[in-house]
Amino acid sequence: MTDDATLYLSAKEAAAELAVSLPTLYAYVSRDLIRSEPVPHSRARRYRAEDVRALKDRRTAKLGEAKTTLDETGYALNFGQPLLESAITLIADGKLYYRGSDATQLAEHGTLESIACLLWDFPQNPFQDDVLPPSFPAPPADLPPVDRCLAALPIAAVADTTLFNTTPEGLAATGVRILRLVAATIAGCEPSARPLHHVLRDAWGKDEITGEAIRTALVLCADHELNSSAFTARCTAAAGSTLYGAVMAGLAALQGSRHGGISRRTENLLRDLSETDDPAEGVRQRLRDQEPMPGFSHWLYPNGDPRAKKMMRFMAEQRGDSDAFARASTVIETMKSAAGIKPNVDLALAALGETFDLPRGAALSLFALGRTAGLIAHAIEQQMRPGLIRPRARYTGPTPP
Repeated sequence: MTDDATLYLSAKEAAAELAVSLPTLYAYVSRDLIRSEPVPHSRARRYRAEDVRALKDRRTAKLGEAKTTLDETGYALNFGQPLLESAITLIADGKLYYRGSDATQLAEHGTLESIACLLWDFPQNPFQDDVLPPSFPAPPADLPPVDRCLAALPIAAVADTTLFNTTPEGLAATGVRILRLVAATIAGCEPSARPLHHVLRDAWGKDEITGEAIRTALVLCADHELNSSAFTARCTAAAGSTLYGAVMAGLAALQGSRHGGISRRTENLLRDLSETDDPAEGVRQRLRDQEPMPGFSHWLYPNGDPRAKKMMRFMAEQRGDSDAFARASTVIETMKSAAGIKPNVDLALAALGETFDLPRGAALSLFALGRTAGLIAHAIEQQMRPGLIRPRARYTGPTPP
Protein backbone atom coordinates (compact mmCIF):
# COMPACT_ATOMS: atom_id res chain seq x y z
CA MET A 1 0.00 0.00 0.00
CA THR A 2 1.18 3.55 -0.68
CA ASP A 3 1.58 6.05 2.15
CA ASP A 4 -1.51 7.90 0.95
CA ALA A 5 -3.54 4.71 0.89
CA THR A 6 -2.53 4.10 4.50
CA LEU A 7 -3.16 7.61 5.73
CA TYR A 8 -6.35 8.52 3.86
CA LEU A 9 -9.76 7.15 2.98
CA SER A 10 -12.09 8.26 0.24
CA ALA A 11 -15.49 9.64 1.18
CA LYS A 12 -17.21 6.34 0.42
CA GLU A 13 -14.59 4.36 2.34
CA ALA A 14 -14.82 6.66 5.36
CA ALA A 15 -18.63 6.58 5.37
CA ALA A 16 -18.62 2.79 5.04
CA GLU A 17 -16.15 2.41 7.92
CA LEU A 18 -18.38 4.54 10.15
CA ALA A 19 -21.59 3.00 8.78
CA VAL A 20 -23.04 6.44 8.08
CA SER A 21 -24.30 8.32 5.06
CA LEU A 22 -22.08 10.72 3.13
CA PRO A 23 -23.95 13.77 4.48
CA THR A 24 -23.33 12.54 8.04
CA LEU A 25 -19.65 12.18 7.22
CA TYR A 26 -19.60 15.78 5.99
CA ALA A 27 -21.31 16.85 9.24
CA TYR A 28 -18.51 15.20 11.22
CA VAL A 29 -15.99 17.11 9.11
CA SER A 30 -17.82 20.42 9.66
CA ARG A 31 -17.57 19.83 13.43
CA ASP A 32 -13.82 19.18 13.12
CA LEU A 33 -14.16 15.55 14.22
CA ILE A 34 -12.49 14.33 11.02
CA ARG A 35 -9.83 16.14 9.03
CA SER A 36 -10.21 16.33 5.26
CA GLU A 37 -8.16 17.84 2.47
CA PRO A 38 -8.30 18.06 -1.32
CA VAL A 39 -7.04 15.14 -3.38
CA PRO A 40 -4.16 16.47 -5.51
CA HIS A 41 -5.23 17.29 -9.08
CA SER A 42 -8.87 16.50 -8.31
CA ARG A 43 -12.03 18.15 -7.01
CA ALA A 44 -12.59 15.24 -4.59
CA ARG A 45 -11.53 15.24 -0.97
CA ARG A 46 -9.87 12.61 1.19
CA TYR A 47 -10.20 11.92 4.91
CA ARG A 48 -7.64 11.08 7.57
CA ALA A 49 -7.96 7.37 8.33
CA GLU A 50 -6.77 7.78 11.92
CA ASP A 51 -9.54 10.32 12.60
CA VAL A 52 -12.19 8.07 11.08
CA ARG A 53 -11.07 5.06 13.13
CA ALA A 54 -10.72 7.03 16.34
CA LEU A 55 -14.26 8.37 15.89
CA LYS A 56 -15.51 4.88 15.14
CA ASP A 57 -13.98 3.60 18.37
CA ARG A 58 -15.59 6.39 20.38
CA ARG A 59 -19.00 5.95 18.76
CA THR A 60 -19.11 2.23 19.48
CA ALA A 61 -18.24 2.66 23.15
CA LYS A 62 -21.30 2.34 25.37
CA LEU A 63 -22.32 5.23 27.61
CA GLY A 64 -22.33 4.36 31.28
CA GLU A 65 -19.75 1.56 31.09
CA ALA A 66 -16.43 1.81 32.90
CA LYS A 67 -13.78 3.39 30.71
CA THR A 68 -10.57 1.37 30.73
CA THR A 69 -8.77 2.30 27.52
CA LEU A 70 -7.39 5.57 26.21
CA ASP A 71 -9.96 5.75 23.42
CA GLU A 72 -12.81 5.16 25.87
CA THR A 73 -11.49 7.86 28.18
CA GLY A 74 -11.45 10.25 25.23
CA TYR A 75 -15.04 9.26 24.48
CA ALA A 76 -16.07 10.21 28.02
CA LEU A 77 -14.54 13.66 27.65
CA ASN A 78 -15.73 14.26 24.07
CA PHE A 79 -19.14 12.68 23.81
CA GLY A 80 -21.16 13.06 26.93
CA GLN A 81 -20.16 10.77 29.80
CA PRO A 82 -21.25 12.80 32.88
CA LEU A 83 -18.30 14.25 34.76
CA LEU A 84 -19.87 16.31 37.56
CA GLU A 85 -23.22 17.25 39.07
CA SER A 86 -25.00 20.50 38.21
CA ALA A 87 -28.45 21.93 38.88
CA ILE A 88 -28.25 24.57 36.13
CA THR A 89 -29.20 23.07 32.78
CA LEU A 90 -30.71 19.82 31.53
CA ILE A 91 -30.68 18.46 27.97
CA ALA A 92 -33.11 15.56 27.67
CA ASP A 93 -35.52 14.12 25.11
CA GLY A 94 -34.52 16.68 22.51
CA LYS A 95 -35.28 19.66 24.76
CA LEU A 96 -33.25 22.26 26.67
CA TYR A 97 -34.22 23.23 30.22
CA TYR A 98 -32.91 26.01 32.47
CA ARG A 99 -33.38 24.83 36.07
CA GLY A 100 -36.35 22.72 35.00
CA SER A 101 -38.01 25.29 32.72
CA ASP A 102 -38.15 24.81 28.94
CA ALA A 103 -35.72 27.32 27.41
CA THR A 104 -37.80 27.75 24.26
CA GLN A 105 -40.82 28.75 26.36
CA LEU A 106 -38.68 31.13 28.42
CA ALA A 107 -37.58 32.73 25.14
CA GLU A 108 -41.16 33.81 24.43
CA HIS A 109 -40.97 36.74 26.82
CA GLY A 110 -37.88 36.34 29.00
CA THR A 111 -34.89 38.66 28.93
CA LEU A 112 -31.26 37.74 29.43
CA GLU A 113 -31.48 39.50 32.80
CA SER A 114 -34.37 37.30 33.97
CA ILE A 115 -32.64 34.17 32.69
CA ALA A 116 -29.43 35.17 34.48
CA CYS A 117 -31.34 35.40 37.78
CA LEU A 118 -32.78 31.94 37.11
CA LEU A 119 -29.43 30.38 36.17
CA TRP A 120 -27.66 32.02 39.11
CA ASP A 121 -30.45 30.78 41.43
CA PHE A 122 -30.85 34.30 42.79
CA PRO A 123 -34.52 35.15 43.38
CA GLN A 124 -34.07 38.89 43.99
CA ASN A 125 -33.40 41.20 41.07
CA PRO A 126 -29.71 42.23 41.21
CA PHE A 127 -29.95 44.32 38.00
CA GLN A 128 -30.27 47.65 39.78
CA ASP A 129 -29.49 50.91 37.99
CA ASP A 130 -26.44 51.67 40.14
CA VAL A 131 -24.75 48.27 39.63
CA LEU A 132 -22.31 49.18 36.85
CA PRO A 133 -18.78 48.09 35.98
CA PRO A 134 -15.89 50.42 36.87
CA SER A 135 -14.78 53.03 34.36
CA PHE A 136 -11.56 52.59 32.38
CA PRO A 137 -10.32 53.33 28.82
CA ALA A 138 -12.08 51.26 26.18
CA PRO A 139 -10.10 48.56 24.32
CA PRO A 140 -9.07 49.32 20.72
CA ALA A 141 -12.17 49.59 18.54
CA ASP A 142 -10.59 47.66 15.67
CA LEU A 143 -10.44 44.43 17.68
CA PRO A 144 -13.21 41.84 17.09
CA PRO A 145 -15.96 42.07 19.73
CA VAL A 146 -15.01 39.00 21.78
CA ASP A 147 -11.35 40.02 21.73
CA ARG A 148 -12.38 43.44 23.05
CA CYS A 149 -14.16 41.69 25.90
CA LEU A 150 -11.09 39.59 26.66
CA ALA A 151 -9.06 42.81 26.81
CA ALA A 152 -11.59 44.68 28.96
CA LEU A 153 -12.37 42.02 31.57
CA PRO A 154 -8.96 41.85 33.34
CA ILE A 155 -8.77 45.66 33.53
CA ALA A 156 -12.27 45.81 35.00
CA ALA A 157 -11.37 43.08 37.50
CA VAL A 158 -8.46 45.10 38.82
CA ALA A 159 -10.64 48.21 39.11
CA ASP A 160 -13.60 46.42 40.75
CA THR A 161 -13.31 47.22 44.46
CA THR A 162 -16.07 44.76 45.45
CA LEU A 163 -14.58 41.85 43.54
CA PHE A 164 -14.00 39.63 46.57
CA ASN A 165 -17.49 39.91 48.02
CA THR A 166 -18.42 36.25 47.69
CA THR A 167 -21.74 36.41 49.49
CA PRO A 168 -24.67 35.42 47.24
CA GLU A 169 -25.55 39.10 46.92
CA GLY A 170 -21.94 40.03 46.14
CA LEU A 171 -21.55 37.33 43.48
CA ALA A 172 -24.83 38.33 41.83
CA ALA A 173 -23.76 41.99 41.73
CA THR A 174 -20.42 41.01 40.19
CA GLY A 175 -22.29 38.96 37.61
CA VAL A 176 -24.43 41.98 36.73
CA ARG A 177 -21.34 44.16 36.27
CA ILE A 178 -19.70 41.55 34.04
CA LEU A 179 -22.80 41.11 31.86
CA ARG A 180 -23.24 44.85 31.42
CA LEU A 181 -19.54 45.24 30.65
CA VAL A 182 -19.61 42.50 27.99
CA ALA A 183 -22.74 43.98 26.38
CA ALA A 184 -21.28 47.48 26.27
CA THR A 185 -17.92 46.26 24.99
CA ILE A 186 -19.52 44.31 22.16
CA ALA A 187 -21.72 47.29 21.31
CA GLY A 188 -18.87 49.79 21.55
CA CYS A 189 -20.65 52.06 24.02
CA GLU A 190 -20.54 53.06 27.68
CA PRO A 191 -21.99 50.53 30.17
CA SER A 192 -25.50 51.33 31.31
CA ALA A 193 -28.51 49.85 33.09
CA ARG A 194 -30.50 49.55 29.85
CA PRO A 195 -31.86 46.10 28.96
CA LEU A 196 -29.05 44.07 27.45
CA HIS A 197 -30.87 43.38 24.18
CA HIS A 198 -31.58 47.10 23.81
CA VAL A 199 -27.87 47.84 24.16
CA LEU A 200 -27.13 45.77 21.03
CA ARG A 201 -30.29 46.87 19.22
CA ASP A 202 -29.47 50.55 19.62
CA ALA A 203 -25.76 50.12 18.83
CA TRP A 204 -26.71 48.35 15.60
CA GLY A 205 -29.39 50.95 14.76
CA LYS A 206 -32.29 48.51 14.58
CA ASP A 207 -36.02 48.57 15.25
CA GLU A 208 -38.14 47.02 18.00
CA ILE A 209 -38.80 43.77 16.12
CA THR A 210 -35.07 43.28 15.62
CA GLY A 211 -34.63 43.97 19.32
CA GLU A 212 -37.05 41.12 20.03
CA ALA A 213 -35.04 38.84 17.75
CA ILE A 214 -31.88 39.75 19.66
CA ARG A 215 -33.64 39.13 22.98
CA THR A 216 -34.83 35.71 21.83
CA ALA A 217 -31.36 34.70 20.64
CA LEU A 218 -29.70 35.84 23.88
CA VAL A 219 -32.10 33.77 25.99
CA LEU A 220 -31.58 30.66 23.86
CA CYS A 221 -27.80 31.02 24.00
CA ALA A 222 -27.63 31.56 27.77
CA ASP A 223 -26.42 28.07 28.67
CA HIS A 224 -25.97 24.59 27.24
CA GLU A 225 -24.94 22.35 30.10
CA LEU A 226 -21.28 21.20 30.34
CA ASN A 227 -19.95 22.38 26.99
CA SER A 228 -16.27 23.23 26.61
CA SER A 229 -16.57 26.89 27.62
CA ALA A 230 -18.67 26.07 30.69
CA PHE A 231 -16.24 23.31 31.70
CA THR A 232 -13.32 25.70 31.23
CA ALA A 233 -15.04 28.30 33.39
CA ARG A 234 -15.72 25.70 36.08
CA CYS A 235 -12.10 24.50 36.11
CA THR A 236 -10.97 28.11 36.48
CA ALA A 237 -13.45 28.83 39.26
CA ALA A 238 -12.49 25.60 41.06
CA ALA A 239 -8.87 26.77 41.04
CA GLY A 240 -9.92 29.79 43.12
CA SER A 241 -10.19 32.40 40.39
CA THR A 242 -12.71 35.24 40.49
CA LEU A 243 -15.85 35.45 38.38
CA TYR A 244 -13.96 37.74 35.99
CA GLY A 245 -11.25 35.12 35.55
CA ALA A 246 -13.76 32.32 35.00
CA VAL A 247 -15.64 34.34 32.37
CA MET A 248 -12.38 35.26 30.61
CA ALA A 249 -11.39 31.60 30.45
CA GLY A 250 -14.83 30.58 29.22
CA LEU A 251 -14.94 33.25 26.51
CA ALA A 252 -11.45 32.28 25.33
CA ALA A 253 -12.72 28.72 24.82
CA LEU A 254 -16.02 29.89 23.36
CA GLN A 255 -14.45 31.80 20.47
CA GLY A 256 -12.49 28.72 19.36
CA SER A 257 -13.21 27.40 15.89
CA ARG A 258 -14.74 24.16 17.25
CA HIS A 259 -17.13 25.97 19.59
CA GLY A 260 -18.81 29.36 19.14
CA GLY A 261 -16.24 30.39 16.55
CA ILE A 262 -17.85 28.01 14.06
CA SER A 263 -20.45 30.76 13.59
CA ARG A 264 -17.92 32.63 11.44
CA ARG A 265 -17.88 29.78 8.96
CA THR A 266 -21.67 29.52 9.13
CA GLU A 267 -22.05 33.22 8.34
CA ASN A 268 -19.64 32.82 5.43
CA LEU A 269 -21.62 29.85 4.15
CA LEU A 270 -24.90 31.77 4.04
CA ARG A 271 -23.25 34.82 2.48
CA ASP A 272 -21.58 32.71 -0.19
CA LEU A 273 -24.84 30.94 -1.02
CA SER A 274 -26.72 34.24 -1.07
CA GLU A 275 -24.50 35.35 -3.94
CA THR A 276 -25.48 32.39 -6.12
CA ASP A 277 -28.43 32.45 -8.51
CA ASP A 278 -29.78 29.22 -7.02
CA PRO A 279 -28.97 28.62 -3.31
CA ALA A 280 -30.50 25.13 -3.44
CA GLU A 281 -28.19 24.12 -6.28
CA GLY A 282 -25.33 25.74 -4.38
CA VAL A 283 -26.03 23.44 -1.43
CA ARG A 284 -26.25 20.38 -3.65
CA GLN A 285 -22.99 21.30 -5.37
CA ARG A 286 -21.22 21.62 -2.02
CA LEU A 287 -22.49 18.19 -1.10
CA ARG A 288 -21.30 16.78 -4.41
CA ASP A 289 -17.90 18.40 -3.85
CA GLN A 290 -17.83 17.02 -0.30
CA GLU A 291 -17.46 20.52 1.10
CA PRO A 292 -18.26 20.97 4.81
CA MET A 293 -21.65 22.46 5.70
CA PRO A 294 -21.17 24.14 9.09
CA GLY A 295 -24.26 24.91 11.13
CA PHE A 296 -26.01 21.58 10.68
CA SER A 297 -26.57 18.60 12.99
CA HIS A 298 -26.05 18.32 16.74
CA TRP A 299 -25.42 14.97 18.36
CA LEU A 300 -27.45 15.95 21.45
CA TYR A 301 -30.51 16.69 19.28
CA PRO A 302 -31.01 13.88 16.75
CA ASN A 303 -34.44 15.27 15.85
CA GLY A 304 -33.30 18.86 15.48
CA ASP A 305 -31.91 21.60 17.70
CA PRO A 306 -34.85 23.22 19.57
CA ARG A 307 -32.98 26.54 19.76
CA ALA A 308 -32.71 26.66 15.97
CA LYS A 309 -36.37 25.72 15.57
CA LYS A 310 -37.45 28.52 17.90
CA MET A 311 -35.35 31.19 16.18
CA MET A 312 -36.43 30.10 12.70
CA ARG A 313 -40.10 30.23 13.75
CA PHE A 314 -39.61 33.76 15.07
CA MET A 315 -38.00 34.81 11.79
CA ALA A 316 -40.80 33.21 9.80
CA GLU A 317 -43.41 35.13 11.80
CA GLN A 318 -41.66 38.50 11.66
CA ARG A 319 -39.64 38.47 8.42
CA GLY A 320 -41.07 35.53 6.53
CA ASP A 321 -41.47 37.59 3.35
CA SER A 322 -37.86 38.82 3.24
CA ASP A 323 -35.42 37.61 0.61
CA ALA A 324 -32.77 36.85 3.23
CA PHE A 325 -35.10 34.59 5.20
CA ALA A 326 -36.24 32.87 2.00
CA ARG A 327 -32.61 32.10 1.07
CA ALA A 328 -31.81 30.74 4.54
CA SER A 329 -34.96 28.62 4.46
CA THR A 330 -34.01 27.26 1.05
CA VAL A 331 -30.60 26.23 2.39
CA ILE A 332 -32.22 24.50 5.37
CA GLU A 333 -34.86 22.69 3.32
CA THR A 334 -32.32 21.58 0.72
CA MET A 335 -30.03 20.13 3.40
CA LYS A 336 -32.99 18.36 4.97
CA SER A 337 -34.18 16.85 1.70
CA ALA A 338 -30.78 16.11 0.16
CA ALA A 339 -28.86 15.06 3.24
CA GLY A 340 -31.40 14.45 5.99
CA ILE A 341 -29.61 16.93 8.29
CA LYS A 342 -31.27 19.72 10.28
CA PRO A 343 -29.84 23.09 11.35
CA ASN A 344 -28.33 23.79 14.75
CA VAL A 345 -28.06 27.02 16.75
CA ASP A 346 -25.02 28.19 14.74
CA LEU A 347 -26.97 28.18 11.49
CA ALA A 348 -29.96 29.86 13.15
CA LEU A 349 -27.79 32.66 14.54
CA ALA A 350 -26.24 33.24 11.13
CA ALA A 351 -29.71 33.20 9.51
CA LEU A 352 -30.93 35.70 12.09
CA GLY A 353 -28.01 37.98 11.25
CA GLU A 354 -28.82 37.77 7.54
CA THR A 355 -32.57 38.16 8.00
CA PHE A 356 -32.33 41.23 10.24
CA ASP A 357 -29.27 42.69 8.48
CA LEU A 358 -27.05 42.62 11.56
CA PRO A 359 -23.33 43.46 11.38
CA ARG A 360 -20.86 40.81 10.26
CA GLY A 361 -19.87 38.74 13.28
CA ALA A 362 -23.19 39.35 15.06
CA ALA A 363 -23.76 35.59 15.44
CA LEU A 364 -20.69 35.17 17.65
CA SER A 365 -21.47 38.40 19.53
CA LEU A 366 -24.98 37.17 20.38
CA PHE A 367 -23.65 33.77 21.36
CA ALA A 368 -20.92 35.26 23.58
CA LEU A 369 -23.15 37.76 25.40
CA GLY A 370 -25.91 35.23 25.99
CA ARG A 371 -23.50 32.53 27.14
CA THR A 372 -21.78 34.90 29.57
CA ALA A 373 -24.81 34.50 31.84
CA GLY A 374 -24.30 30.73 31.81
CA LEU A 375 -20.54 30.99 32.39
CA ILE A 376 -21.22 33.07 35.50
CA ALA A 377 -23.77 30.51 36.70
CA HIS A 378 -21.30 27.64 36.32
CA ALA A 379 -18.55 29.61 38.04
CA ILE A 380 -20.82 30.48 41.00
CA GLU A 381 -22.01 26.89 41.36
CA GLN A 382 -18.45 25.58 41.22
CA GLN A 383 -17.15 28.13 43.76
CA MET A 384 -19.66 26.75 46.25
CA ARG A 385 -17.93 23.36 46.09
CA PRO A 386 -14.66 22.33 47.73
CA GLY A 387 -11.62 21.13 45.84
CA LEU A 388 -10.12 21.37 42.39
CA ILE A 389 -11.30 19.82 39.17
CA ARG A 390 -8.16 17.79 38.59
CA PRO A 391 -8.52 14.66 36.40
CA ARG A 392 -5.55 12.37 35.82
CA ALA A 393 -3.92 11.66 32.46
CA ARG A 394 -3.27 8.17 31.13
CA TYR A 395 0.42 8.32 30.24
CA THR A 396 1.32 7.09 26.72
CA GLY A 397 4.89 8.36 26.43
CA PRO A 398 8.19 6.46 26.60
CA THR A 399 8.76 4.14 29.56
CA PRO A 400 11.15 5.68 32.11
CA PRO A 401 14.49 3.88 32.54
